Amino acid sequence: MKKFAVLGLIIVLGISMAAIGCGSGERSEPTPTPTPTATEEPGETGELPANYKFFMTWSDSDGNSGEMQYWVKGEKWNTAWSTTPAGSETETEMMLIYDGQSGYLYMPAMNQVYKYATSWEMANPGQQFSQQFQDDYYGDVSDETILAGFQAACSGGASIDGQETVNSIPCTKFTCNFAEGGVSNTWISDSSGWPVKVETTIDGKTTTVEYSNIEFNADIADSMFDINAMAPGVPIIEM
Repeated sequence: MKKFAVLGLIIVLGISMAAIGCGSGERSEPTPTPTPTATEEPGETGELPANYKFFMTWSDSDGNSGEMQYWVKGEKWNTAWSTTPAGSETETEMMLIYDGQSGYLYMPAMNQVYKYATSWEMANPGQQFSQQFQDDYYGDVSDETILAGFQAACSGGASIDGQETVNSIPCTKFTCNFAEGGVSNTWISDSSGWPVKVETTIDGKTTTVEYSNIEFNADIADSMFDINAMAPGVPIIEM
């Protein structure tokens, strides 16, 4: 795949996933942090640790799919990403790294690394999924507090829609309605407060995202954020 085609795909994926969010079909800002109830302490409203990692898969009703591994260590992050277009084999395998100062796009199939400006950070499609994970992580708070967060963000109102088990994890299902039409369902783990599955339907198209292998306070090697360790000997091209 040519360089600019790949970069264009990253931008398109980033923009499209920013629109998926679990709160409102219009918002690009994070879900407002819910106000704790009288029985909850402010520190219990779902602050993520400095280090964590997870595995994510997504698919849509058009038959497209993809997967991502995401590592975070303070300000640093690493996204290993691949997509599978409908009816095709997996392609667009890439790794995007931010080492705290610079961002890098590594494409193993092309044996190339592109160094890009930090202003490109939000063009990383993996970061959109990470932001969605952050927005819908509530930690150890009540269902009522979580619902209040969804109600504040959902233009058409929100509700609790029962208990379901997703990937063997007991979850509470929260439904978010959009005033302009469309709906988003989020299954949040009863034991951990993190999102397990998000299913969003807008204009007749459904996108499903699932998170697994979630680990907080993970022991992540610094080499995960070192482009020379991840792509040893690969030439670095300045964008």
